[in-house]
Amino acid sequence: MDVHRDTVVVCICAQTAQNEIIVVKQHSFRNVPTGLQEMMNFLKKYRPISHYLMECTGIYHRPVYHALERAFPQEKEKIIAMNPLLVHRRLTDLGNKHDKADAQRMAELSFYDKLLRPSYVGDPQFFHLRDCLRSYTRSRQDSTRFKNRIHRVLCSIHFMYKFDLGKEWSLQILDYWIHHGGVFQNAFQALLLHMIEEGMPILILQKHSDDFAPFASVSLTRESTFNLAQLLQQFLEVERHAAQYLLQTEQFILSDAEFTTNYQALLTIPCMGPVSALQILTEVGDFRRFRDWRAFAKFCGVVPEIKESGSSINKGHVNRYTNAHLRRSLVQIANLIINGKASRTDLDEFATKQYHSRKLPFKKACMKVAFKLSRIVYNILVKNIQYDPHYEQTQQKMQKLLRRKARTGTLLQSAQVRALRKDIGRFFVNHHEHLNSKSRFLLTRGFTQMIDKVNKKDLNDKDTK
Repeated sequence: MDVHRDTVVVCICAQTAQNEIIVVKQHSFRNVPTGLQEMMNFLKKYRPISHYLMECTGIYHRPVYHALERAFPQEKEKIIAMNPLLVHRRLTDLGNKHDKADAQRMAELSFYDKLLRPSYVGDPQFFHLRDCLRSYTRSRQDSTRFKNRIHRVLCSIHFMYKFDLGKEWSLQILDYWIHHGGVFQNAFQALLLHMIEEGMPILILQKHSDDFAPFASVSLTRESTFNLAQLLQQFLEVERHAAQYLLQTEQFILSDAEFTTNYQALLTIPCMGPVSALQILTEVGDFRRFRDWRAFAKFCGVVPEIKESGSSINKGHVNRYTNAHLRRSLVQIANLIINGKASRTDLDEFATKQYHSRKLPFKKACMKVAFKLSRIVYNILVKNIQYDPHYEQTQQKMQKLLRRKARTGTLLQSAQVRALRKDIGRFFVNHHEHLNSKSRFLLTRGFTQMIDKVNKKDLNDKDTK
């Protein structure tokens, strides 16, 4: 079936005893409810059918897919909606391209079971839930565009300060200036007086008064006032829609016991916020369909394409047959981890090793961390493993203590090491007023190396004895 917005072109092929594929019937139907019913009645004449094959064409294939599920409930596993990139990769051929030819080639392709790779469609309820959170993402993108356009209008009147419109005080200043007009300094002072009269806090505005000082004489023109008022209204409307999309998605997730459990489990991952957890749950869908964590990582788009020929192995870019929304979410979390937002955790140690120790480029380090995140998410969702952010560090510590016990017969450090630690602690206490963050870091690093050296010396001395 070659599915379009207005039509569905159907081609039925059969295989003879001599393994020759012949065209039995071709017909076009309108992609409307009555047309789909005609198509179901038409297909009932040609049963049994090995596969019902179609492309995933945006949202147009979904009514056809669900109509087939209702018409042939015993043959659901034969209904396959396939990634169009994979379909055309297998159908590459010379000759003219038209709807009937595409339908015929897909019918011929359906005889080769090993070439068919079904895409996950899910039920209509899941589709609307996922679309709701994707609408939230698009609303946030629209919000950013409106912020940039507001800044552009302000720059056109030589007001170069960029308001953070996510803050309430920025919206108050901008709104007050738009509605009262005139010079910015007058509007700012009038807002301060108004807030004092209403008993509202003004400390945050006073902190930024020095930032506004260079632009005190800037005034709005009639055209810029109208433009800013419209843009600010549109920005607030988009923000309201985004909040509603997010709240509705979370309410549905919390209404289901399994979703709620998985939602709370994902939040135990460092730097994993509620929005990222919701996006993972709504994009993955039925997470039990993956055969292992490697298949899940490939679906997330955090592994590169590998091209191997003889002894040559080349790793390319991430492939196109993946979920871009899921990949973006994992990469954003990896970005936060590399920038030190998950300090003193296993993921922070892994990210430091990739970016600082191995000196990988930032994007490659992000993909490495995102790959590790995909394995963690798979184990949480599929294997119901409770995630411990410090598990690897705890295991390394225990192994280190067990090695010490095996070589020295005790878990305690030597008297020399304990004395050295006391001296180091006393040094930091006595000279804390002379240390800044950089010098404290360098000293700690040097002292750690000194302690390791003393530990090794003690172990070598015991081995010699």
